[in-house]
Amino acid sequence: MGLHLPRQVWVGTTVLAFAAGMVNAAGYLGFEHQALSHLTGTSSLGALAFGAGRWSAAAQLAGVIASFVGGGFLAGLVLNGRTLSWRYVGLFAFQSALLLLAGMALMDEQRWGGFFAAAACGLQNAMTTFYSESAIRSTHLTGFFTDLGLLLGQRSRGAPLPWRRLLLGGLVMAAFGGGGVFTALTFNQWGFRVLSVPALLVASIAVGLAIQLAKSGARKLPQ
Repeated sequence: MGLHLPRQVWVGTTVLAFAAGMVNAAGYLGFEHQALSHLTGTSSLGALAFGAGRWSAAAQLAGVIASFVGGGFLAGLVLNGRTLSWRYVGLFAFQSALLLLAGMALMDEQRWGGFFAAAACGLQNAMTTFYSESAIRSTHLTGFFTDLGLLLGQRSRGAPLPWRRLLLGGLVMAAFGGGGVFTALTFNQWGFRVLSVPALLVASIAVGLAIQLAKSGARKLPQ
């Protein structure tokens, strides 16, 4: 399947994947050693905690899952079209605020800060999923690695490779991994202040999109 996206979407997706990689790595390093940008492992840990009768841990993990879903719910509630609009600007700005709140809460050792971070990731992933019609998942790599294996298998029997899709997947993988490396290099010194970096990155996307919309004449918020 071909993939045709505007250049700014390629850049934005790469930046968002880097931000998500940072958030997820921070979760592993400092938030109960748990993922925050996707829910597969979290669901398994929650099931194990529930089965073992560790109700506090199970409730915390359920909170992370509910927060991620809540972020997706907000995107579904607000977005009504694939055209980049002021609705996306508002949601990116809100995501940035969630990440700042998450960092401040976690610096005070408040576990609910992890809920804010998970909600931010759920919101981001839902936005990119909705915009791309499920072609882009910007907070985890399972889909891209699945695509890689599938496409290489098809290529081995003579099918053409969708180079754009492969390139985008490669960029997302590299950016997500790069975000994790950045967090690994800075977390010991910065702690959860590191979450201010993805917050600023997401805010820069909101500002950039707002400037683009203003220049294009889309000056009114959608009703």
